[in-house]
Amino acid sequence: MGRYILFKIVGVIVTLVLLIKFLAIFIIEPGIRERINAELNEENRGYLVEIDKVHILIIRSGVELENIRIHSKEEQKSEWNLNGVIASMKFKGIRLPKAIFKKDIYFREVIISNSYIKGKIPFSREAIPPIVTPFNLWISKILFDTIDIEIENTLNPQAYSVKEGVLKVNGLQLKKLDTLSLSIINQFDFGAEKIVAVSPDGMHSYTAGGIIYSEASNSFAIDCFSVHPNYEDYDFTSRYQFQTSRIESLFSNISFYDFSPADYLSSGNLISSWIEIGKMDMKVFRDKRKEFRHTNKPVFQNLIYNYPGIIQIDSIGLLDGDVTYAEHAEEANDPGIVSFNEINAKIYKISNDTIYKTRSAFLELKGNALLMGKGKMTILLKGRIFDSQNTFSLDGTLLDMEANELNPILEKSAFVYITSGKIDAMNFSFTANNTKATGKMTLLYNGLFVTVKNKRTDDTTALRERFISFIANRRVLDSNPVQGEEVRVGIIDSKRDPERFLIHYCFRSILSGMKSSFMRNPK
Repeated sequence: MGRYILFKIVGVIVTLVLLIKFLAIFIIEPGIRERINAELNEENRGYLVEIDKVHILIIRSGVELENIRIHSKEEQKSEWNLNGVIASMKFKGIRLPKAIFKKDIYFREVIISNSYIKGKIPFSREAIPPIVTPFNLWISKILFDTIDIEIENTLNPQAYSVKEGVLKVNGLQLKKLDTLSLSIINQFDFGAEKIVAVSPDGMHSYTAGGIIYSEASNSFAIDCFSVHPNYEDYDFTSRYQFQTSRIESLFSNISFYDFSPADYLSSGNLISSWIEIGKMDMKVFRDKRKEFRHTNKPVFQNLIYNYPGIIQIDSIGLLDGDVTYAEHAEEANDPGIVSFNEINAKIYKISNDTIYKTRSAFLELKGNALLMGKGKMTILLKGRIFDSQNTFSLDGTLLDMEANELNPILEKSAFVYITSGKIDAMNFSFTANNTKATGKMTLLYNGLFVTVKNKRTDDTTALRERFISFIANRRVLDSNPVQGEEVRVGIIDSKRDPERFLIHYCFRSILSGMKSSFMRNPK
């Protein structure tokens, strides 16, 4: 008798489970699917969302949506063509009655698997239909376990792509009719195999690989970041009316500490205690045969002060770097080249905090490198933050270098060969502001001899070039100090060209000291 009652109870339970499952599969789940489809497409007129299957997770109190397709409406495809597929969306810990009848939705956890979106849309606020939530929404945790995105701009060559992205979001809250955007995300972890962006003019591609952001450690790391011009040297510069530098760069092993990407995305603030770059490789090309654009350039301090967000970076460190600068002079046949190798540098106190208008603080740059891979260089740049004249000082040294190592740049830009000579040491120090740089230089060298070449034929043996070389070597002293004389101290005196940036200002200032060191009467 007892066994009979037990079998009967088990039979009733099984029947109830089968009945509930039957109702869920054939009545409840299709009803929920239709209701969700209707709600999602009610407010969004530019595209459609279609859900293939809905499963009720009875034990875990949730819902799983399978095979979600997003696509533009036919009448929108000419200007706004978007297609996407999401393999699965699991909503756990849902309060189902409120979700169905009151449009108040709470989830303990949401898992979105294998998302792929591809399309062409106009990148303008007016053209892109906003994604509006049709209900009040609270989500404790969200996981996007695989994200692949390829979006192109229909208005210009601009494009973005994300490969194998992973995003974890904590504490998301939206009220009815709120618009979905990146600014609503406050706490998250993120990773991606690769992110690529193409500039609006199609001239550059920016690629970041091996991206990891951890909220727990408040650190952001990138294995590599590159800026790649999409055209070669002369093809690139030919596409601009005026002189433009083509800059190709690769940065490796980049780490940001105490940095919030959420803060940067929402407000543009750049705040970090320490940024480290393991390796940098940069190549710069400029064609000076093109017309120069005469516009005033801001000094480097104003670029920091005028940034629209907050900048508060305690320090940036470059462990190792190489920079090659190639310049095609106006009358040269080929570009000249100068390089800085094995660069190690640190920048301290980069800030636009207005508190430093009354409190004294200084931006500093310390670095060392090998000029042309040979001469040992050190520099120290120091400037007070919010100085009214944007005053800064620059001190530097150059040691132990054969003078002819400079020929790759001199012969193409100044049309001069150094046939012999050695730089034993160069020490310079100057102070500069918005208008002028002044200081001193001690340049110790010996055995200097130069040869002038023809700008067009590169010939150095013609009578005219031999005569000019003779005059040049009479004017340029072959050593410092000259035998029997004291060491000559060069005078740095250079006016700031408001149409040039910091590097040109410093170079012209150093050059003025070199001229006065090489000649008895530089004028």
